[in-house]
Amino acid sequence: MSATTRIIAVAAMIVLVAGLSLGFASTGVIEVDHENNLDIPDQLTMDLDLMVAYNDDDVFFRYQWDTDTPHFYHDYLVYEGGEWVRYGRSPVGTDPHGTYEDRLTMLLDDGSVDGFREYGGYMTITDNEMRFYSDEADEDEVEEILGEGRTDVRKFLPETRTDIDDWRTLREEQERDQLREDGYFLDLWHWRAHRSNPIGWSDDQLVFDYRLGDDGVSPYRTNWDDDTETPEYMFDPDATGQHAMDWDRVLAMDYTQDDYYYLSDEIIAPFDAGRDWQEGDVIPRRILQEPEGSRGAIFAQGIAQDGAWSLELQRALDTGYPLDDKALSHLGLYDIAFAVHANATGSRWHYVSFPFSLGLGRDAEIEAARFSGDRPSWDEYEWQTITLFYPGQMGYNHAASDSHAGAEEVRERVGIRAGHSEEELAIYAVEGEFREQVLTQWWFTGAAWLFFVIATSAAVAMLTRGRRSDQEVDA
Repeated sequence: MSATTRIIAVAAMIVLVAGLSLGFASTGVIEVDHENNLDIPDQLTMDLDLMVAYNDDDVFFRYQWDTDTPHFYHDYLVYEGGEWVRYGRSPVGTDPHGTYEDRLTMLLDDGSVDGFREYGGYMTITDNEMRFYSDEADEDEVEEILGEGRTDVRKFLPETRTDIDDWRTLREEQERDQLREDGYFLDLWHWRAHRSNPIGWSDDQLVFDYRLGDDGVSPYRTNWDDDTETPEYMFDPDATGQHAMDWDRVLAMDYTQDDYYYLSDEIIAPFDAGRDWQEGDVIPRRILQEPEGSRGAIFAQGIAQDGAWSLELQRALDTGYPLDDKALSHLGLYDIAFAVHANATGSRWHYVSFPFSLGLGRDAEIEAARFSGDRPSWDEYEWQTITLFYPGQMGYNHAASDSHAGAEEVRERVGIRAGHSEEELAIYAVEGEFREQVLTQWWFTGAAWLFFVIATSAAVAMLTRGRRSDQEVDA
């Protein structure tokens, strides 16, 4: 074999090895990509236990779910280098400092929202440009179309748009007002471990053309002075024994639910700008306050102990706010879906449930027990366990589109549970989030095998030709 032939054969083998390495490397585990809002939880499903009971006046929901580390810290201002720095914004995936609260939400309907009974929370999202999606909409465009203060696309119902594929196609205000009066909205019970629970309340919201707060006063407000770039209030040392929390203790999760890890109207004092603030002093960025009006309709008591959250919510059957809340009654049948934010996650990094039927004193998938007296005797009831799953970036419009194999069933209102389990949907959600990366991997792998075929053929041809040349020379 000539020297030139040997060089070409070696080069072909190098191409072979390089191609295989490229292909095999591309089939490895896909890493998180925070620039594109991608971060998959380690656990794709979780269990939620619940009981429901009611009397002549109120309905009670009791929940329990496991948690190795309960998170009830949220949104803190930390004194660093002579400035107050914010920690605990809504994160991509898990907040690295643990400063994002656990939450439980439930969507409730009385049959007014077409499709919710079959598809639950999927009715409130699309595949396009929503908050923390990989193709998240431009903030300025959102504010221009949806109004001042709205800088991202959050949950909304399909009929509030003329085209469910495009959040920009908002119906005229008069049309939307009529939809709302007709009951076309979802009642959103929004329990927050920090921003409402310490003072005994749950937030009360709704989903309509946006995720909205009910009418009235919120259970929290912002503790920040834009002019001085300092908090407006600090801890009242006479009431709490401290001016501020300590950042090292926050990071170590050393504050318990018996400590002052939150601010409320009862324990605040005006911020002392002349105080000798120390590096690592912490003041909460939210102040809790008693909610009023429709916003203050739900009482709450959540306690984290023995490796689990235990939560009770209580609300009047009929709050008297028909534009914000769904009224309940004896023998009524309703639709309900649940979600839990765990592990210091915010926004779309939650676990959601299928929709379920809720019956008050009648047969349903979830049956509320009727009782006499002021409070239910929970020991008399049994827990019902439902499975929650990670939903990814899938929305109703995708399910109803021709790109989904089950689109015809969706359009015919065949329920989501007819063809999917919770585990299957969670895996499908992950695959959907990394669709581009998976396609790229396939391309690299295909290219690698093409390199393999070409390089092998070239090497074999070169070696064979070299042997023949050597034989001819010997002859």
